[in-house]
Amino acid sequence: MNTVSTTVCVRCGKPRVILSVTEGMAGGSSIVTTETICPDPDCQKKVDGMLGLEQEKRHQSFLLREERMSRKSAKTSN
Repeated sequence: MNTVSTTVCVRCGKPRVILSVTEGMAGGSSIVTTETICPDPDCQKKVDGMLGLEQEKRHQSFLLREERMSRKSAKTSN
């Protein structure tokens, strides 16, 4: 299913290619998930690296926020 999607690569600007389409149901709603990739494999590897770093930053931020909230609740319970 190598059709071109309407989105462009965030790094190189080329039209992204549809890799897979998944359909499912949640409650009474139909959900369609489309996974797209850059047609340039080297560029896609770099994009995956960038997204991995962003995800790690978000995770670290979440952990710090949880730690602050637990310290704050421990202070108020004393």
